[in-house]
Parts: sequence; structure tokens; C-alpha cells
Amino acid sequence: MTRLFKRWWPSFLGTLLVAVALIWVYVFFPVMAKLPADYEQNYYFSGTVQVLNSATNQLNPAMPVNVIRALKASGLEDDVLLMDQKITFTHAQAGTELPFGSEEVYGLDRTTRANVAGYGDIDRTGQFTFPANTQKQDYPFWSATAHQSLTAKFVKEETYQGLTVYVFQVDQKNINLGTYANTGIPQTGDFLINIKVEPVSGVPVYSDTTTTLKISPAPSVSMPIFISTIAYTTETIDEMVSTAESTKSMIMWASVYAFWIIIGVGIVFIGIGFFRSRTA
Repeated sequence: MTRLFKRWWPSFLGTLLVAVALIWVYVFFPVMAKLPADYEQNYYFSGTVQVLNSATNQLNPAMPVNVIRALKASGLEDDVLLMDQKITFTHAQAGTELPFGSEEVYGLDRTTRANVAGYGDIDRTGQFTFPANTQKQDYPFWSATAHQSLTAKFVKEETYQGLTVYVFQVDQKNINLGTYANTGIPQTGDFLINIKVEPVSGVPVYSDTTTTLKISPAPSVSMPIFISTIAYTTETIDEMVSTAESTKSMIMWASVYAFWIIIGVGIVFIGIGFFRSRTA
């Protein structure tokens, strides 16, 4: 038995290494790659907003705004992550808060990063954000303004800030938004969103959004009442690029490089074991 072990111990060790690599990549790594239970992230935007002047029935001149999308996990239910979201608009010059923000709580699948209905105070569909290993395909994305999922279509692959990114675009017009302020007047919305995503990590490194809300006071009449154009600030772009780089590196080392290195070492040891047994 001792002599047999001496001949075959490299193969036993190699088999163990291969098994450990497989267990790591298929069992432990997916758990580590989930959205953390203490997730917290702020996204900062800047841009302009125009609103309807009820006295003139014309849009007021564009005013500069800063927007914060504050996200903070508040708990877990059945491994569904509860996310508190607060969106705040402030006048970029005066610093006063504007009445365009919102607050809501919703549930997320920690692995796919998709919205999960039945949790929080709003049932959302589609994606919260892009998943790790983002594909060149269309994704449904929830719009808080539209109160429904909109389609983010894959456009192209390009290099941005030194990263290979996938470019997606939402371009949907005349989305039914019900009626305007309980007046019975039909309201619709146009949404144009451009997003650049580092595909390995699924981190969005750039985003700009143009939202146009319209009313139809008479058939065949469409009147804009709100137009906002906002984009990531330079600081947020820099932060997201850094996050994408570090997350991509972690994923590649944990699920690809280390996996194949350990598999390779394991195969070498298995081969050594067979060689020792044949020459014994």
C-alpha cells in the first residue's frame, strides 16, 4: 500500500487539484460574485431640465441641474436583495432641491442583477443593471419614469477610457404614461439612453439620458412639458472605469486564470503519477 501510494501520490494530488478548481469555479465563485448584502453606490449626473410654463404654454429656458441616484441595500428576503433608491435633483447654481426626484424600494436577484417582483414597494421588471458576462444582445431595463421596462439594444463594441466596452441604446418614443396630473389628458414619453458597459464585470462606465414627457390636449397635438438631459459626471465616469477594471481583474483571476493554472498543474501531477507507475 505504501509503495503504491509513493508511485501514485502525484496523480492523487493532481486529481485533488482538478476537483478543487471545479468546485471553486462552479460552487464558491458564483456565491462570491453576487451583489453584496451591504451594497451601496451613488451615481452622480449633471445636465439640464426644461419644464412647461403654464402661463405661456412654452418650455422655460433650460436650467442646469445635478442629479444623485443613491442606492443602498436594506436587507435580504429569500436571498432577494432589497434596494433603497433615492433620486434627487438640485439646481446646479442655486443648490435648491427640485421636485423631480423619487424614492422607492425594490427587490433584486443578486446573481443576474434582474429585478424581482413581489419585493419592496414597487414591482419592477427587467434588469437593475447589466449582469457579469454581458452579452451582445438586447436587455430589458426598468425605467422609473416610464414605470415599465424599456429595451436596451446592443449597438456596437468599442474602446472607451482604455476599456473594451459594449454600447447599448434605448430609443423608444411615445410610450404611454397614462394621464397628466389627474387631468385626463393623455401623457406619453420619449426615452433616449446611451450606456457603455465593460462586459466582463457588467459595470456601466458611461450613461447619458434624454427624457421628454409630452401631453396631447387635442387629437394629433403633442406638447412637451418636461425635457431632461443628464449624463454621468466626470468623477462618476472615473470611478466606474476604476471599478470595472478592478472587478474585471478579480473575475478573470478568480474564474479563468487561476482556474486554468490549477487545472494545468493538476494535469501535470496526474501525468507524473502515471509516468512513475510505468517506470516503477
